[in-house]
Amino acid sequence: MQNYINLYPAFISLVDQHLPAGYKNLFARPHLASDGAIEWYSDINGQPVSLTALPPTEKEQARALLQQKLIVIEQLYLKLSINNSAPADVLQVLSLASRQPDERGVWVVDGQPVITAWSESPAVPATPVAPPGRRWWWLLLLALLVLLAFLLLRGCMPTAEQPVQPAPAPLPVKQVCPINRTKQQAPEMVLIFDASGSMSISMDITPDELRRLMQDKPVKNFDREPRRISLAHRSAKQVIDEVPKDIDISLVSAATCQQVDVTPAFSFDQRNDLKHAIDKIQPVGKTALAEALEKAGKQVDGVDRDAIIVLITDGEETCGGDPCEVARQLKQSKPRLQVNVVDIMNTGAGNCIASQTGGSVYAVNNTHEFNEMMNKAIKEYIPEGCD
Repeated sequence: MQNYINLYPAFISLVDQHLPAGYKNLFARPHLASDGAIEWYSDINGQPVSLTALPPTEKEQARALLQQKLIVIEQLYLKLSINNSAPADVLQVLSLASRQPDERGVWVVDGQPVITAWSESPAVPATPVAPPGRRWWWLLLLALLVLLAFLLLRGCMPTAEQPVQPAPAPLPVKQVCPINRTKQQAPEMVLIFDASGSMSISMDITPDELRRLMQDKPVKNFDREPRRISLAHRSAKQVIDEVPKDIDISLVSAATCQQVDVTPAFSFDQRNDLKHAIDKIQPVGKTALAEALEKAGKQVDGVDRDAIIVLITDGEETCGGDPCEVARQLKQSKPRLQVNVVDIMNTGAGNCIASQTGGSVYAVNNTHEFNEMMNKAIKEYIPEGCD
């Protein structure tokens, strides 16, 4: 067991290097106590509950999540062993880790399964996961010896006639169906509406009318429907109906300088309230993109969970802020955050925001493109083939 304790950092580092955040938390961290017992710890906050003691529905959800993660761990082992991409002793531990554990040794913390060891005997809970007892050393050592013998013998066998195909890479969490991920794994979403005065301009305005308007010359009915803000309302309400049920959505309205409003996150059951809030956004003054981005970033995790901000805008910052720098700092502190920009009239104002965060820009040049570009802006967060 001491060998496993010594190998644990390298094993977890390997998992963390190749798989999304969260997979390393599947395996509790071993610690050799002063009395010789093995204690197990997890970085997940919460009260551990034995998998066998959960209510039926929660038990099945935890089992499904556990099975999904073990399959991914097994795929990683096959891929690395074929390519000899990791030390043999670490690969041995990875192989053991991919096997179905005794459910009495599995604990559930904050909805996440945590394996304390691989054995027939259950572990005992501690902080937050506890020691299973000293005989793990002998069982794990025996398993490692058996695996080592198998690997040595396999080296003497003739080469297989059919090559083993590399395992497919696991899906990003944002493309996993809600039924196969926990609420804590679900991405977060924020919609930013540029509610500056220019958003009242009609999408059907002619180039000559727009030129006169920019010269502060009078233009009759420049705010006739369909206005930019009206189409933004309609498309946003249409697109949130496609967002998976486990994704909460916050709303940021940038009316003018130092007047940027933020809502709490709306759950799926509150989507109608979200639509009503969207309809209330109306054009007011200048464009406060930097402040809007800063406040939107505070609404999401972006470290342990994927997050997307969809910025709907028709122009550049006019409140003195630096949205490009805000975007850069957001990405630095929240590596799993991206900003996609719906650029009305292809102004290029949001190009640096998207590029700084690994996002994309979707240009809207006319009325008919609005829905299409909004759909594209969130498409990668809508898993395919889900019920």
